[in-house]
Amino acid sequence: MKAETREAQAQAWSPEYLAAIVDSSDDAIIGKTLDGTIISWNRGAEQLYGYAADEVIGQPISILVPEDRPDEIPTILDRLRHGERIDHYKTVRVRKDGERLEISVTISPVRDATGTIIGASAIARDISEQERAIQEALRLREDFISIAAHELRTPLTTVFARLQLAERRLSRDEYDREALRRDVEIVRRGADRLRGLLERLLDISRIRSGRLELDRAPADVVALTRQVATELGENAGREVIVRGPEASAEPATVDAVRIEEVLTNLVDNATKYGAKDQPIEIDIAEDRASVRVSVSDRGPGVAPEERDLIFEPFHRARRDPRGVGLGLHVAREIVRFHGGSLTVEERPGGGATFVMVLPKADA
Repeated sequence: MKAETREAQAQAWSPEYLAAIVDSSDDAIIGKTLDGTIISWNRGAEQLYGYAADEVIGQPISILVPEDRPDEIPTILDRLRHGERIDHYKTVRVRKDGERLEISVTISPVRDATGTIIGASAIARDISEQERAIQEALRLREDFISIAAHELRTPLTTVFARLQLAERRLSRDEYDREALRRDVEIVRRGADRLRGLLERLLDISRIRSGRLELDRAPADVVALTRQVATELGENAGREVIVRGPEASAEPATVDAVRIEEVLTNLVDNATKYGAKDQPIEIDIAEDRASVRVSVSDRGPGVAPEERDLIFEPFHRARRDPRGVGLGLHVAREIVRFHGGSLTVEERPGGGATFVMVLPKADA
């Protein structure tokens, strides 16, 4: 019995079995001599680099190296001759079709029975997608820092300047109470802008971590829409036309505070970007399952190539870079968390129409 077990183990760890393991790996596994000649090439290497084994065996490993990295292979081979193992080395290689790949490779010296180094094995995997994701994350971080710093600086400068002015007014025996009241009002508005920006930045963090919580309860979305339209229209001194029912036939189970935030963002954007001498139009429609709110302006509209991009964080339209580029992203994610959708389309006759569709039941 023990003899049979030893025989089975010997077969399991035979050179043929080990070769089959190497050949079935998704990673590119390459054997080479100390002068860089390729002597083995598994199926993972074929998939990664595009060469069949009979095309590369006997060829120098340098066929995979970009022309702008001529010293890389000699340096690696020298380290291998000294018995050094190279772990998770990030570099660039070139496929047969000329495509450049970001790879992570581990290269180990191979020794014979006497311990003499006779070659090297390299195990590589494509990390192009990870590297692109890292670069995108770094770009977003830089955008975040740059835009947030700019947006925070503007209200902070106003607040600081007005507080200095108020301080000087109060130092006088007789001061203008009305002027001081205006200073305080400007400081309050600046503080509100800071609070709003910080809340949106926090929302971005909550959305990305999946921790944006909704306090759902039955609410009349139609009445809420009319309320937001009236208040923002009066504050901006703009005409806002609302068409549709006066109230919902059935309430929707939503977080009313969050949906008010979405509606405020859409109407506020329409007042900013729409033609000043033209009304903002809001159309409301509902059925038993959902409520649909469309907010239209008669401004320059949104170019087709930007209709998805404007919902991405920190994206601002090329023709009008006002704002921090967070409002529409947060608005869309809030609607998505409710199981609904927020899109933009061209308004017939010119301008943009933002369409929010919310299910009435808890999605």
